[in-house]
Amino acid sequence: MVSILAVVLLATLLPAGALTASANTGQELENRIQQFQQQQEETNRQSSQTESELGEVQREVSVVQAEIQELDQQMATTSQNIADKEQEIDETNTRVEELRDEIVILEERIAERDALLKDRVRSMHQSGGAISYLEVILGAESFGDLLNRISALNNIASQDRAILDEHVADMEALENATADLESQLADLESQREDLENLQAQLQSELSSKDSLLGELEAQGVDLEDYLLTLDEEQQLLAAQEQAAKSELAAWEEEQRRLEEERRQREEEERRAREAEAQRQADEQRAAEERAAEERAASQRASEQSSSSGSSSSSSSSSSSGSSSAESAASAPSSSTTLARPSDGRITSPYDMNRLHPVHGTVRPHRGIDYGADGGLNIYSAEAGTVSYSGYMNGYGNTLMVTHNVNGQTITTLYAHLASSNVSVGQRVSRGQVIATMGTTGVSTGVHLHFEVHPGGYSGSSSAVNPARYLP
Repeated sequence: MVSILAVVLLATLLPAGALTASANTGQELENRIQQFQQQQEETNRQSSQTESELGEVQREVSVVQAEIQELDQQMATTSQNIADKEQEIDETNTRVEELRDEIVILEERIAERDALLKDRVRSMHQSGGAISYLEVILGAESFGDLLNRISALNNIASQDRAILDEHVADMEALENATADLESQLADLESQREDLENLQAQLQSELSSKDSLLGELEAQGVDLEDYLLTLDEEQQLLAAQEQAAKSELAAWEEEQRRLEEERRQREEEERRAREAEAQRQADEQRAAEERAAEERAASQRASEQSSSSGSSSSSSSSSSSGSSSAESAASAPSSSTTLARPSDGRITSPYDMNRLHPVHGTVRPHRGIDYGADGGLNIYSAEAGTVSYSGYMNGYGNTLMVTHNVNGQTITTLYAHLASSNVSVGQRVSRGQVIATMGTTGVSTGVHLHFEVHPGGYSGSSSAVNPARYLP
């Protein structure tokens, strides 16, 4: 995904305009490789730190889950206690109803006793007041009758006292039963209230723990997503490092070829100079030999004709000088432009304020779109190494190729592909067909989205206007 692959690379952007030549291409590539390695080390450090944070979060999750499990058990126990207490209250209410029935019976018995006592009082009042024990005793006809009369009086008094005692006992029993009932109900209600308060407290703690667990799990998901991001960053950095190494190897091979050509050229020039020097030396010797022969002939002629005047001897020396021009042919400079990646016409240029055709909002368009009117072939804009091949969310199927152009590292991006013909790490040549145009990702039709990233890909923000480099 684009958001996931937005690697924070320390990419050095090229100056605006055409690609410029580098005085030390090999050193620049080695520096770029070292930067990729340093960025991978930093990504590894971030991954280790994130894994440590994730481990701590997971430990906290385990602790909170254990606490929630304990709270759940306490909640279950408390709920059971509340249910038991409700049952006790129901049973007590049942006893209350039974006691009320007993109270009704007691009240009826008390009413009956009240009526009996009232009858006795009324009878005593009608007979003239209290019974005279003396009259009862004196009225006895015999000793046996006397004993019977005394026993009868005692029985009557005893019955009255029993009625009064039973009346008092029933009243006390009624009051005690009522008080006991009220005490039991109050105690049960208090216990139930305590249990309900405990349940509410446990529920509050459980809600807090559930909320904390949700936060920790969300934090864990974020950390896991970040680890995936770092892993993809690491893969992309490693791919770009490998691509830079491939470019360095290709550059070194080119340097060896150029060095061999230079050596052969110097050897040919040396041989040419030696041959020229030998030719000039041979001509010089031949001229000297001819001059010597002419002098000898002149001397012989002078000796043969003593009368004749001295003959003039003409000597001519011809020398031919040739200059050897040494031309220092410099290696042909690389093209300062990239090749067109498609034969189609441009359907949407680079525009930082383009109205997005799908989302309907103004968004930067950090590349150039090519239509399918020129065919579906997609070409590598320059020789290089494939540094990424995969699906990138809105970009769909995407390829990246890392190039070394005049000592500068740039990465070209090709998006919305139907398919690709190359794989990561593969060397490609300028103009090679690397993919087929498609409409994957966020797209309104078959086309190519082409981007240029000087210094290497570091997310969409590192893209510049490809028109700077295209013919």
